[in-house]
Amino acid sequence: MHPPILEKILSSTDGTKIYARAVGNSQKLAIMFVHGLALSSSVFDKLFMDERLLDEFFLVSYDMRGHGGSGKPETMEGHVSSLYAADFAAVVQAFDIKQPPILVGWSLGATAAADVCEHLGANALSAIVYVCGLPYTGAIMNEVGTPFILGLLPGLFSTDDVALLSTTKITFVDSLFNDPARVPRDFKWSLLGSTIAQFPIVSQLVLSRPQDPTKLHEAGAKGLPLLLLSGSADKQVNGDVVVTAMAPFFNDIDVKNIPGGSHILFYDAQDEFVKALLKFAIRVRKSTEFAMKP
Repeated sequence: MHPPILEKILSSTDGTKIYARAVGNSQKLAIMFVHGLALSSSVFDKLFMDERLLDEFFLVSYDMRGHGGSGKPETMEGHVSSLYAADFAAVVQAFDIKQPPILVGWSLGATAAADVCEHLGANALSAIVYVCGLPYTGAIMNEVGTPFILGLLPGLFSTDDVALLSTTKITFVDSLFNDPARVPRDFKWSLLGSTIAQFPIVSQLVLSRPQDPTKLHEAGAKGLPLLLLSGSADKQVNGDVVVTAMAPFFNDIDVKNIPGGSHILFYDAQDEFVKALLKFAIRVRKSTEFAMKP
């Protein structure tokens, strides 16, 4: 029997509501999962029932501002980097997380690490995992994003063509998977529902908000561990480009590309994903335990 999931609605420093949830033993090192564009923490439902992860770690996730069950500011002032870091800090406090968590950022969710490093410091994290991740917003998006996903953005931003917006969101959700026709309808429709909850103006804001990767790079140079997970069949992110962009800045870096892996790597290739994550996370946990010994 799986342990119950604890859900909370938090208030960030600007009053924006943040939906968060956790499962497992809170005395264990936390892994905090952050979802991708226009989606929500519900994408991690299968992982939150994975006994291998629950045996070793406390699993936490939240809906980024602008997404899912969290508040959705419609001005750039509501999407500054410091607020994203404050959201992360609110989740850490709400679940009484004592030791800095491992942050697992999927796709757009990977950008949260840059916010945390800039405003909370590298010591707020035990490690970072990018899963088909966008390291930060800005010009790098045109290098990391595939022509396919970049071509979808005008449709996702459309405010005057309802048909284009709707068909683009359907195409966007389908492109997450290797074989969308085989994905259970309830899961695929839940993802599509999440995209509908995000208005085009908010989609534009979360992708265009400014970030400064300087502190992220400094954290890497000082030894913050980074795992880069990618899939060779990812339709949205060029994993090799992410490696090229981040490797020069991180002294402790692991890279794993899963053959045939899709963008939603942890769903289509859950077994391989969990094994890779556990190998890295247990190594990080052992190193932090050693460092904490008197």
